[in-house]
Amino acid sequence: MSKISDPARDFTDLCLRLRSGPGDKQGAQTLATRFEVEPWSTDFMLILASIHQRIEALRIMISKTELDDDIKGAAFGCLGQIRTAFSENGLQNQWQHSITNFLSDTYLTPIRMTSGYVRVHNGYQVPDDDELADMVSEIETLRGWLIEIDLVEKDFIRGALIEGLDAFLFRVKRVGYYGWPDSFEALKAVVAAYMALERGAPDPNVSPPYEATLKKVGEFLSKTFDRVKSTKEVTEVGDWLLRGYVALQAVGHVQPAVAGLLTHAVG
Repeated sequence: MSKISDPARDFTDLCLRLRSGPGDKQGAQTLATRFEVEPWSTDFMLILASIHQRIEALRIMISKTELDDDIKGAAFGCLGQIRTAFSENGLQNQWQHSITNFLSDTYLTPIRMTSGYVRVHNGYQVPDDDELADMVSEIETLRGWLIEIDLVEKDFIRGALIEGLDAFLFRVKRVGYYGWPDSFEALKAVVAAYMALERGAPDPNVSPPYEATLKKVGEFLSKTFDRVKSTKEVTEVGDWLLRGYVALQAVGHVQPAVAGLLTHAVG
């Protein structure tokens, strides 16, 4: 069953998971093992970048809460210490050093305590394990189908669709959700490619693969966006999401209307 969460709680949950287990190896090796990637590989760097982006995003979210300035300042200081665990120095030392000095309750607890304030404007409903498994299966099925079809002169669109799905799948399987807006950024390429295909699709009676691609990708995006259940303020995901949804709605793939989904408040 899905639950309501927010970036402050999810980020500290991530840190708590990363500090569990043995810490006698170098930080980079420990994290690579946890994320099932090679140390300092491209995927490893992408995960690190995502963690740093999330720290900065959380800092901005906290700055916009109604917490007193001195409490905000203390929270920023804690985030700075936490960030050190994922810096070059933190990753070169034994991971236990970061657990003790940067990921301790001293720094995680104050961030966790901002959860109620952050959730007011940045809360969201987190899908449960079964829902996530279904989503992974849907992505992998659609990706496999796209690999097999042939769109002839618009094959670059198929490539963009596959690349966008790969990026989203990477976040789902490796990095975790950390809130819908952050994760849905990875679907930009899919939405853009879908819109390009919709604008340039020939007569479906002449080129069936186009119509099939529109239908399958449209259904996937509709179902995926339909899972978005966030507080109203999180509708600032970006104009790209609104345009993508409007495009899907225009060709009959989106129900209910975008406004109804994007202003749905968790309760």
